[in-house]
Amino acid sequence: MMGPNYTQEQADDLIARFLSGNISTEEQVALIHWINASEENQAYFLELRDAWQATAQEGSYDANAAWDRLQPGEAPLSINKWRYYFRVAASYTLPFLIGGGLVYAWASGKKDSNSDALVTVTSPKGATTKIELSDGTEVWLNAGSKLQYAQSYNLRGREVKLEGEAFFKVHTNAQKPFTVKASDLRILALGTSFNVKAYPEDKTVVTTLVDGEVKIDGSKTTTPFGLMMKPHQHVVYKKTSSANNSEQLKTPVAGGDSSSAAPVESREVNNTEIYTAWKDGNWIVAAQTMDELAVTMERRFNVKVVFKEQELKEYRFSGTFRKETLEQVLNILKLTAPLKYQIDRGVVTLALDEELKEKYNKAFKSR
Repeated sequence: MMGPNYTQEQADDLIARFLSGNISTEEQVALIHWINASEENQAYFLELRDAWQATAQEGSYDANAAWDRLQPGEAPLSINKWRYYFRVAASYTLPFLIGGGLVYAWASGKKDSNSDALVTVTSPKGATTKIELSDGTEVWLNAGSKLQYAQSYNLRGREVKLEGEAFFKVHTNAQKPFTVKASDLRILALGTSFNVKAYPEDKTVVTTLVDGEVKIDGSKTTTPFGLMMKPHQHVVYKKTSSANNSEQLKTPVAGGDSSSAAPVESREVNNTEIYTAWKDGNWIVAAQTMDELAVTMERRFNVKVVFKEQELKEYRFSGTFRKETLEQVLNILKLTAPLKYQIDRGVVTLALDEELKEKYNKAFKSR
């Protein structure tokens, strides 16, 4: 089960540090290498992680039951230590608190038709992940995101595939442009910093350029287009061909029809941090509806949000959250929206607070 450079106890210690959010960058790299060493190591890690999460979600703790639930083929040498960490997990009331700003990622090899193994890095809901690619490019993955690239990355080219949201700080290499495949777009860059939001369930792909230059290649879309972005430019591409409320950009590309209107909205933003603050654990909200906030809340805190009244979805909020917990965020939202909430086993139920609504209405009328 163990790799040649790690004893069982050393691996247990790395996993415990990882799950408790007390792991250094060097230790995390060592853990990822160990996980990738064999399928048995991956399975063992997942068993411990799942038991840890289940213990935190249940809200009550039974050390023996949590440990028995693993049913491992080979019990680790540090059982008492694991029981201690499970007890720590049980002290949290919500699963998103596991490890705090915990980074969770490992590479899993999958063969494609060219027999070039794919590396998959996953950042689950409730966590963010930072990795450094072999060329020095830094990538931050937001919650609920996945990045894939070939093991031959940087040998012949530099291409990654993104599902979710990521911030890229690209290492300059004029001979090998860095390419992000996001939905049906290809985003090309040399040395630059930019953010791409492309969750599969979203109707848009959003690109925000902080510095440098990138080219958005939409030649494979229903309405082909191409666009060179400049710093502080923010581009929203609608995945569907209907762009009822979008600015129609008529930008010719090679092989494309210059008369066609692409479903793209492009604008300049003074503060790009609105779209990139998540990588530092912050969350900046600019006039978003509660419905839009709920989507981010679900990813950020690994919860499900349920609205009891549709009216609540239309309230808007602007502000900055700096590493607040879910309950702190909800209490802040209550200052501007007449809501009450209930949290039960990872489900957040939002309901209209009629008494609070009446107080808000009287306050506005008195102005």
